[in-house]
Amino acid sequence: MTLLAIDSSTHVGGLALYDGHRVLYECAWTRPDMRGADLAPGIQAAFKRTGLKLNDVNAIAIAIGPGSYTGLRTSLALAKGMVLARGLDLIAVPTLDILAAGQPLQEKPLAAVLQAGRGRLAVGWYREKKNRWQAEGKAALMTTAELEEAINKPTLICGELNEEDRRTLGRKYKNAELASPAQCVRRPAVLAELAWARWDAGDTDDIKGLSPIYLQAGQAVPA
Repeated sequence: MTLLAIDSSTHVGGLALYDGHRVLYECAWTRPDMRGADLAPGIQAAFKRTGLKLNDVNAIAIAIGPGSYTGLRTSLALAKGMVLARGLDLIAVPTLDILAAGQPLQEKPLAAVLQAGRGRLAVGWYREKKNRWQAEGKAALMTTAELEEAINKPTLICGELNEEDRRTLGRKYKNAELASPAQCVRRPAVLAELAWARWDAGDTDDIKGLSPIYLQAGQAVPA
């Protein structure tokens, strides 16, 4: 049994192949645009390196957003096409959940962030519950300055943080614990693990009504 994970949420794209016991393949890269033209060649490269074929894939996991309108629509269309053509299962995972799941568990709260264009961040808040990070409330759009103001107690922050973001949030050095750049990479293997757990429990998504997560109409990351 093999699961293919696809993440095309933002300028960071990624793919993984996972069999429930091993990460067979993982690749993440920063892309100049988010049109998704790199996904199909990337999947072919993954199969070539592992010796697997599309016929070996039983399920597809996809990062469902928030993120780029173009990137999310392209990856979802690709995933739906493979699911319909091959009769595969589909599991959609919120993109911020992938970031959160890659962080070490702590008692302090976690803020997972994505670049959302126009100087804004998509921010999701998490707490450790039942030995995993669980979302608290809905994700929201805010500026880095607004995020800084919202942090009034020790908080772990991870995700797409540029140099200016780190400098701004670093002013709250007593309360803002910034994850290292390596820990901030959104790993497709983590997406694969989260999706596999749901798939193993028989929890899959109906492709008919599945659509990307956008925080507000017309305010997705610009393509």
